Amino acid sequence: MKNLKSLAIINMKTLKYITTIIVVTTIFFFSCDEDQWLNETPLDFYSPENSYQTPAQFNSAVARLYGITNQYMMWGNTHTTKLLYDHTSDLAYDAIATTHELNSYVDALTPQHRWIENVWDRYYDVIFNANVILSRIDDVEFASEDQRERLKAEAMFFRAYMYRNLGIQFGGVPIVLEEINEPKRDFTRATREAVYEQAISDLEFAAANLPHVSELTEDGRLTEAAANHLLSELYIIVNDYDAAISAASSVIDDPSYALNIERFGVHQDWDGDVYWDLFRRGNQNRHGTGGFNPESIWVAQYEYLTPAGGQGNNNTRFVVPEYWRLSGSDGVPLFFGHSEKYGGRGIGWATMTDYFFDLWEDPNDIRNSEHNILYDIEADNPESAFYGQKIVESGAIDDHPNRLQRQWSAILAKTAPLNDFPPEVVDDPETGATNNAANRTFRDHYYMRLAETYLLRAEAHLGNGNSALAAADINVVRERANASPVTPGEVDIDYILDERARELHLEDYRILTLMRLGVLAERVREHDPMHNGKYASHGVSDHHNLWPIPQKEIERNTEAVLEQNPGYN
Repeated sequence: MKNLKSLAIINMKTLKYITTIIVVTTIFFFSCDEDQWLNETPLDFYSPENSYQTPAQFNSAVARLYGITNQYMMWGNTHTTKLLYDHTSDLAYDAIATTHELNSYVDALTPQHRWIENVWDRYYDVIFNANVILSRIDDVEFASEDQRERLKAEAMFFRAYMYRNLGIQFGGVPIVLEEINEPKRDFTRATREAVYEQAISDLEFAAANLPHVSELTEDGRLTEAAANHLLSELYIIVNDYDAAISAASSVIDDPSYALNIERFGVHQDWDGDVYWDLFRRGNQNRHGTGGFNPESIWVAQYEYLTPAGGQGNNNTRFVVPEYWRLSGSDGVPLFFGHSEKYGGRGIGWATMTDYFFDLWEDPNDIRNSEHNILYDIEADNPESAFYGQKIVESGAIDDHPNRLQRQWSAILAKTAPLNDFPPEVVDDPETGATNNAANRTFRDHYYMRLAETYLLRAEAHLGNGNSALAAADINVVRERANASPVTPGEVDIDYILDERARELHLEDYRILTLMRLGVLAERVREHDPMHNGKYASHGVSDHHNLWPIPQKEIERNTEAVLEQNPGYN
């Protein structure tokens, strides 16, 4: 199978057990008198007792982990989208209004905020579903122990992934390793170090029992390389730099993986470059529709017009500016509407910061080429006096009230399928006019690719005091980008963060990187225009390097004290 969603589709009847599992495994979040209900014997619906009886059912349950993780971390909606991890940060801000959502940390980052609650709930939802699998899988007969251990390894990977997120965002949290099947209101917080150690333990098991990529036929399924990539980051967090280097090297030195250095895949004959190719529809998987991509380590699978195929990533809607609402100095709209040429129906929710646009010190860096960042576009409304002219170069928008740069800053090609939207969302193929559904990327998305592995190893080398080896790893990434090499004397953690922004912008989870380094508050104060005085001067305190524990969890935990993080009331 191409990916796990086809497995989920085949086993839709089996997956009916999910409703009951969610009820059982999320008791942590609710309080009522369930004693009588818990003693019922299910006769005509799926439950954990009759849904975990065969290897096929466990395989479907693991497929469910992929599905909900993709939903929570990659697809989502406004309040849980991938965008949450990019703004508000040093890279992007909310361009709707100065006080919109999390634009003001001091006002919005509270224990009652729904985004905080959603993130917490969803991390633990994955953990609890993984625990049900792990608590029951040893009681079922498998044709081979390898099959059992692989499924356990996948469940442990997802549990580790979520504990890694919890540790970074919330600090020490309750560690739950068993299925919960009765009311429990006495959770206590483990130390942050214990949370990381648990994640490392799970990942070490996963790395030892997940298959090598050469043994896989399914794109999107986890491999030992994915576990080692994540282990590298966690070893960095706990300052075990030698282990981090070893974990990253096991991926980098594997001949099955390599950076793409030549044009590849779908539309490689179009104007573009190899970085542009990485983000075209069909190019993300190792076995993509347009060819082979050896840079992919773990990719979230998306299937257009397929049941259970995923919602697609919202970056097109949120990050592409609302260019189609721009008018020229003559008051006439500059564009006939939104089109596939310029990224569909963007609404400009998030805009990149000046810090991001100032990163490009090398004019030859292809990541900043005209193919990858569109700094100027041509007006296409024939009724406009500026028709056919560049809107910035001509001065057409000089007088437009482009408040907070929502209507125009630049278009990032990696956030939209430029000139390549599905035909169903293109109303007029001749003009490229799109309908309102042209607001997603309509493609698979990287969780991990090899370029980040190099940058993680560079960070570990720097932690070990070896800036020469750190520079060497960074330069592998920069060489592919046609950027000039960095010298060892230039490499520090700020430079690595800069290089991560150049290579991985809107792709990795930026606030997690800043939070694990303890610099989120510092960099938001410096680079976010809602906090540095450009548009507003909202307060940011050092305690914002951690999010608050949701207040509802503290209140429902009536039989023990679930302590709040310092600085939050």
